[in-house]
Amino acid sequence: MLGWLYHRMIRRLETRYRYDASYLHEMTDASPGAFRRFVRAQTALRMRGAAPPGAWFGAMLAATLHEDCGPCTQLVADMALEAGVAPDAVHALLAGGPADPDAQLGFDFAAAFCKGHRVAADLRAEVERRWGKETVMALALTAAGARSYPLVKRALGHAAACTRIRLPHGEVVVAQPLEAA
Repeated sequence: MLGWLYHRMIRRLETRYRYDASYLHEMTDASPGAFRRFVRAQTALRMRGAAPPGAWFGAMLAATLHEDCGPCTQLVADMALEAGVAPDAVHALLAGGPADPDAQLGFDFAAAFCKGHRVAADLRAEVERRWGKETVMALALTAAGARSYPLVKRALGHAAACTRIRLPHGEVVVAQPLEAA
C-alpha cells in the first residue's frame, strides 16, 4: 500500500545524488515493511551530538569505506559536501592524507573501532574531551548506520567495484581497500 510512496522517496534520493538505489527499490518491492524498518533504524542512528560537520561526516566516511569504496562512499562524500564540509577535507580523508583536525578525529575514531584497533579507546577519550560523551555515542551510532547501507546492498547482490570518487576539484582514488570483502 505504501510502496508507491517509498519508491518516490527512493527516486528523490537517486535524483538528488545521482545514486543507484535499485537495492532499496528491490527491498520495497519484496517487503515494504522491511524498507520501513530499515529507514527507521537509519533515522535512529543519525544523532549528531556536538560533533562539528567534519567530524560527523568523517566518521560516516570511515565506516562506509570499511564496507565499500564505490557508490555508497560517493553518496556520503556528496552529502558531506552538501552539508558544507570542505572539499579538501573530504579529499584528504578519502586519499589517506591529513585533514582538518575535527574531520580527522571523527574519521580516525570510526576507522579504529570499525577495525577493532586498540587505539580506538584513546580516540574515544579525545572525542569525549572535545565534544562530550553524547558525541561519542553520536559518532558511534552514525558509523553503525553508515555501515549498514553497503552491507545490505552487498547482501542483496548489488555491490559495486571500487571506483574513483568525484569531488569538485577532480577525482580521488580511495586510499584504503574494501575491508569487509
